Formats: sequence, structure tokens, C-alpha cells
Amino acid sequence: TSIVNISNFIFHMYVTRHLSPTAYGALATLLAIIIIVAMPAQALQMTIAKKAAIYKAHNNLKNIGFLFYKTTKWFFILGIFYFAFFMLFSGIIKNFFKIDDFALILILALISIIALLLPVIRGILQGLQKFIGFGLNLIVDALFRLIFVLLLVSIGFGLRGALASSFLSATTAYIIGLFMIKELCGIDNYKGEVLITKKEIFKYAFPVFLSMFAFSILSYMDLLIVKHFFDKEQAGLYAVTSIIGKAFLYFPMAIAMALFPKVSENFELNKSTRTMLMKSMVLTFAISIFGFLFCYFFPNFVIKLLTGGGKYYGIADIVKIFGIAILPLVLMNVLINYLLAIHRYLFIYIMYAGIILYGILLWFFHSNFHQIIFILFISNLLILLFSVISVFIKFNKKVKV
Repeated sequence: TSIVNISNFIFHMYVTRHLSPTAYGALATLLAIIIIVAMPAQALQMTIAKKAAIYKAHNNLKNIGFLFYKTTKWFFILGIFYFAFFMLFSGIIKNFFKIDDFALILILALISIIALLLPVIRGILQGLQKFIGFGLNLIVDALFRLIFVLLLVSIGFGLRGALASSFLSATTAYIIGLFMIKELCGIDNYKGEVLITKKEIFKYAFPVFLSMFAFSILSYMDLLIVKHFFDKEQAGLYAVTSIIGKAFLYFPMAIAMALFPKVSENFELNKSTRTMLMKSMVLTFAISIFGFLFCYFFPNFVIKLLTGGGKYYGIADIVKIFGIAILPLVLMNVLINYLLAIHRYLFIYIMYAGIILYGILLWFFHSNFHQIIFILFISNLLILLFSVISVFIKFNKKVKV
């Protein structure tokens, strides 16, 4: 995951140097939309990881093939609906986010299809705790995106090429992923009775989807609001700030990815999981604080590294504080993975209540970047605190955690 984050940082280093702030703002917005609309597949990835972890706990892997083939079919159909949606509402999307090029919406629609399919493979690898294969697939995606963006932008495709690189790299990772799980998910492996039904999958996938969708909104609402209310160049400058903060503070994401299947397995076997949560939160906090301190004391260095400097030096004061504003959200990601693994869903209500508050505050109070970042921090901190309280309420009730 660290390699992926470094690769993504290099990707943004390149595009900020070869695209104008206006074009980069549009790219960051489109990438944020992709992450949000792909949440059903992210929910499916966690659901598959959960089921695969249970099968692994009971040493029963014969129905992994069923998970792969059925969920691939369901999400390919959903991808077709996504494609039609983007085509039908392309005019509204262009007007709201001030995007002039229809080709960008078309590329966005194509990405939405592969973004729904790729997590199926990754969920299987994650659930079986094949973290090397899981990590390699992420790395393939990230490195090929670098290769494609270097090629497409250098030959003159500009913003279109930068966006298309995400589609081409994800497709490459999907094809390679098929070979990674060929032995696990071969059709011959699916024999005997069906141990999992569509109803069972979606019964668990729905709360996972709600939580991951909420997390994506919390992660990118500020960027989308800025793109709507601010001029195109200012939106591009804020997009750079957002990327810098997330690049440093998403390094500990690997902790949450490893935590989920391990807690799922221990929970299924009725073993204690509380220590795992505590260690994961402390480690995530320590890594994130290191990233924040680096941004705080060396903002100009970070800006120069990512963008080459120039007019971007004007956001140095924002870069210094953005890391601490997003820290509650990074810790919340660990908590989400833990609570989903033990089937505790009270936090979902807390997240959506926080989103409503967050959205209202941003809509009415967005006069400058400092105000937006303050609202970002307060909203996420409140969500984290109330979610942590809900965890300890469950502990005190002595449920299986």
C-alpha cells in the first residue's frame, strides 16, 4: 500500500506539472466521482473478504468460485447501468462541476464499469489473507497508471489522457488478477451445495456499502463543494492541497486492510478482537502524525516536490494544517473496518448524521479554504468521537468483541 501511495504521489507530481490548475481541478473532481460511484463494489470487496475469511476459518474453500462468478455477473450488469446513467445525465454533471469536455464524461463512464469489477478479485485475495497477491495487484494498477499517463500526456492527450490512464491501468490489473485467482476460482472448484446465497451476500453488503459510501462522501465532499463554488483555478489549487494531505495520511490504510479479515476470522471463531482494534488505532495514529508533522514543517518542500512550485506556493499555509484536519477520518477508516467485521452497525447512523451536518455547514460557510478545512476537521472529529463511544457501549454490554 505504501508503494501504491508513492506511485499515486508520482502520478500527481507529473500531472500537476503538465496540466494547468484548471485542468488538474477537473481531473481531481472526476477521480473523486469515480471513488464515490464505485462504493457498491468496495462494499462487495469487503463482503467477499468477510465470506472468504469465514471459509478459511473453517477450511472450506470450494465455494470461492461461486462468489467470483456470481458477483462478477451482478456487478457487470450494474456497470452497464452506471454507464447509461453517466451518458443520460452528462449535461447536468458538466454544468454542476464546470466541465466542458463530453469525452471526459465518456471516459468516466468506462472507468465506472471496471471499477465495479476489479474489487471482486481483490476481495478474494484479501479474505484469504493472501496479502502479497493483494498488494501486487494494487501495485500493478498504480504502476501501469504511471506508464499510461506518461505515454498519453506526452503525446498530447492532456486531461483526457490523464483520466484515461486510470481506465487502462485498472483493466490491466483486472486481467492480471484473473491469473492470480485462477486456481482458487476455477470452475472445477465449485462443487457440492451452495453455502452462500445472493440474499446472504447483500444482507451483509448493504451496511458495508452504506458505511463505505459515507466514508467516500466524507473524504471528497470538500473537494466537490470547492469545485462547484470556487473558480476553476482556485478549485485546482485546493485539489492539490487535498492530494498532498491524503498522500501522507493514507499510508496507514494497509493496517485497516489487514485488520478486517483477521478480525473477521477471530470473531467467527469466538476469539477476542479488542486488542487488535487498539493496536491498529495507535499504529495508525503514530504513522499519520508523522505525515502531518512533515507537511507542517516542510510545506514548501512538499509543494515543490508535488507540483514544481510556482503559483502553488500560495497554498503553503493550507498544506500545513490539512493533515490534522483529515486525521480523524483516517482513524475512522480503521474503526469502520473493525465494526463491520464484528457486525456492529450503529456507527452508520452516526456517520450519516455527521454527513448532513457537514454538508449543511459547507454549503453555507465556504468563504475561504481555512473555513472549509475547519469544518472538515470538526465534522470528522465529532463522527469519530461518537463512533468510538458506541464501540465502548458495546464492550460494556459484553457482546462478543
